[in-house]
This record gives sequence, C-alpha cells and structure tokens, in this order.
Amino acid sequence: MNSTLISIDTNVWIFGITNRDRLCHQILANLINFDVILPNQVRAELRRNLTNYEMRLFYQLTLEANIQIDFETVPLPLIADFEQKGLKKGDAEIGAFCEWRGVNLFISDNRDFLRGLSPQHTFRVLSPAQFCAKVGLM
Repeated sequence: MNSTLISIDTNVWIFGITNRDRLCHQILANLINFDVILPNQVRAELRRNLTNYEMRLFYQLTLEANIQIDFETVPLPLIADFEQKGLKKGDAEIGAFCEWRGVNLFISDNRDFLRGLSPQHTFRVLSPAQFCAKVGLM
C-alpha cells in the first residue's frame, strides 16, 4: 500500500485527534504505514477548529509519520472546476489539490465528497470505514 498516495480530510483529523471516532483514530495511529500529503487548506481548517494542544498533537503526528504538508497554492482554474461540481470553496480547494497532486485515495466523512464526485477524477474518495476495510485496519 506504500506506493498509494493518500490525503485526509479535516473531519477525519478532528475526529481522530479528539477521539470522537474510533476508525478515524485508528487511521491516525497507523499513518506511518502510508504515503500522506495534505493541502495547506486542511492545516488551516484544523488551526481554526482545534485547540493549541490538539494542534500540537497534529504536528507531532505529521512529524512522526513523515507526512508532507504542501504549502503551494492550488491553481485557481482547477479550484473553479471543483466549485462548478457543487463543492464549497474550501472543499473545492481540497478536491482540486488531490487532483493536482496525483492523490490516489482521499479519506473523508464529508457527504459532499462521498456523493458528489464522479469517477472521472484521478482520486477515489473513501469514508474512514471504507479505507480501514480496504487496508485491514478494522
């Protein structure tokens, strides 16, 4: 599975770091086994929603698992393309990032991502349960 590039949505990080969801926590506990890249948009959303202590946990996880946080600006035309597909601005930027950076799997509990994207995209969206089942974390 190591050659598969994954990205993780804000909600999965929040539910995992705060222990509100067992599967999200399980994903975060096993990040060392995956190649993970995150858009700066996710980091910014976490900063707005987590306490300082929880943000320290986030950065500790990213350092231990060698997760890449990508601070480059996502091309605006690609973001606009995802907005036209019905995603809100932040979600459109995350979707555009996944397409732009060649992400294979995007883990999200966001209903808009789970139902809203057609198979024509280069990445697949999986819920935490689907991802855990796929990689044997159940």
